[in-house]
Amino acid sequence: MFDALQLDPVAFTIPIGENGIAIFWYGILVVVGIAIGTAWAAREVDKRRGDVDEFYTGLLIAVVAGYLFARLTYVLLDVIDGNGARYGSALDVLNIRSGGVNILGGFLGAVLVVLIYARWRRLAIWKYADVVGPTVLIAQAIGRWGNFINQELYGPPTELSWGLLIDAGNRIAPYNDLVTYPAETRFHPTFLYESLWLLLGFGLLLYINSRFRGRWADGSLFATFMIWWGAGRTWIEFFRPDQAAIGESSITYSMVVALLIALAGVYTLLLFNGRIESGRARRRRSRRRRLKPKPRREPETPDGE
Repeated sequence: MFDALQLDPVAFTIPIGENGIAIFWYGILVVVGIAIGTAWAAREVDKRRGDVDEFYTGLLIAVVAGYLFARLTYVLLDVIDGNGARYGSALDVLNIRSGGVNILGGFLGAVLVVLIYARWRRLAIWKYADVVGPTVLIAQAIGRWGNFINQELYGPPTELSWGLLIDAGNRIAPYNDLVTYPAETRFHPTFLYESLWLLLGFGLLLYINSRFRGRWADGSLFATFMIWWGAGRTWIEFFRPDQAAIGESSITYSMVVALLIALAGVYTLLLFNGRIESGRARRRRSRRRRLKPKPRREPETPDGE
C-alpha cells in the first residue's frame, strides 16, 4: 500500500558550509501543519473577540517551549530505558536534529510556560485555550507523515495488507534481526493510525465549535481536545514498541501520561459546565455553613403574662 511512496528524508540541502544544511521533510510537514492550524486558530480568536497579536505571541512561546520540553522528555525516557550513554554533553541533550522528541512532554511543558505568560499578561486563558486543541490535532496529524518518510513510528509485525516495509537500518531491536524478521516483514503503520485519529478529532472539534460556540463555557473545547487526544494516544501506545515501558510490563510512561490527560479533560469539561463542583467551591460553601449564625430562640414566657 505504501511501498511506492518512499521518499528520501532530506527534502533539499541549503549550500551553506562544507556539507550544507539538510532540510528534512519531517520539519517541513511540521511547519505546514502548524501553519494550517494557526490560520484557523487566528480566525477563531477574532470571532471570539480575542487579541490575535497576543495569540501569535503565545503561540510562538508555546512552540519554542514545546519543542524544548519535548526533547528533554524524550531524553529522560531514553535514559530510563538504558540509553544514557548517547548523551555525553548538553549539546547532545538539546540537539533536536539528532532525532527524538516526546509530544506529550512538549505539550505539558508548553502549557506550563503559556500559563505563566497568560497570568503575567492577565489574559482570559481559557478563551485562547479553546483554539489550541484543534490546532494541535491538525498540526500533529500532518507532521506524522514525516515519521512515515523517516521510517519511524511503526508498530509490531503484521500480515495486514497495509503493513509497512522497514529498511533494516531503521529497525529497532528485536526487529533488526533479519533472520527472525526477514526483509519482507511488514509492520503496523502506527503513524497512520494516529494521523487518522487526529484528523477525525480535528473535524469533530470543528463541528462542536461551530455548534456550541457561545453556549459552552470557555475551556470546554480544550477539555474535549484533551479527552480525544489523550484517549487516542493511550490506545496508540499499544502499537509503540519504541517507547520506554514501566518495568517489565507493556504499560509505557507515555501511556500513563496520555490517560491522565484524558481524565483531566473529563474533569475539566464537567467542572466548567456545572456538572460537578470544584473542591474550592465545596470548601467555600462548607465554610459559609459553619460561619452562618444560628437563629436566636426567644425565651418562653409563663401563661398569663
